[in-house]
Amino acid sequence: MINHLKKKFHLPTFGKTVPHITLAGGLTTENEDRLIKDFVSICSKTLLCKYTVDGFGHFENETGVIFINIKPNENLKTFRWMLAQKITGYCKLKEFDYKQDFNFHATLAMNLNDHDFSRLKKYIDTQPEPKYKQVLIRATILKNSRILCEYDFLQRRLLNRGEALSTRELTKTFHLLDDYFKGKYDPNKGIYNPNKERIDPDKGKYNINSVQPQKTHLKKKSWISKIPFIGKIFEGRES
Repeated sequence: MINHLKKKFHLPTFGKTVPHITLAGGLTTENEDRLIKDFVSICSKTLLCKYTVDGFGHFENETGVIFINIKPNENLKTFRWMLAQKITGYCKLKEFDYKQDFNFHATLAMNLNDHDFSRLKKYIDTQPEPKYKQVLIRATILKNSRILCEYDFLQRRLLNRGEALSTRELTKTFHLLDDYFKGKYDPNKGIYNPNKERIDPDKGKYNINSVQPQKTHLKKKSWISKIPFIGKIFEGRES
């Protein structure tokens, strides 16, 4: 969809564009090691996050942004807020990162002038609105617009840049995702509250032995379901 809009409306292209949801940043820090450590700490304690792709939206102010609306579940809301709070003491974040109320979205086009914004908005208004459920499988730290590392919520481990770009590792992740949908694998196993019960804000409190994942499948033909990761935090200069 992004590349389609660029081609149709002759928008400027700055390198390869990967659909994503920005969870924090762009940001700057003098302590990269601590950032990675805190990132892994928060990710490892986070239950599998889900969200719904829910139509189109736009920001009409000076940013000139057309985007896809994202409706996060409570796990994703909590993950973003905990992450922002954890790193705020030693990272310089954007103004909206300091607020719990956050507009989750996936940008299709940004920094549009009034003419291009009007053209794209009219076009988007004529398109069928996407609406389907997704699972957050990876969260990424970018440094100067390049992958520094990624946390995989299915494999439950940190991936270095090489592993994050590896087709082999991504295949492992999708196999685990398929097993999760079939009820054969629980990526939340081992994440407990102090009472030895796990808390999923979508379902309330339940016992570890009673968990059966909802058997919903990704729409394989949807453009956004094919991307290897969707959540990102940015370190270094903004992309």
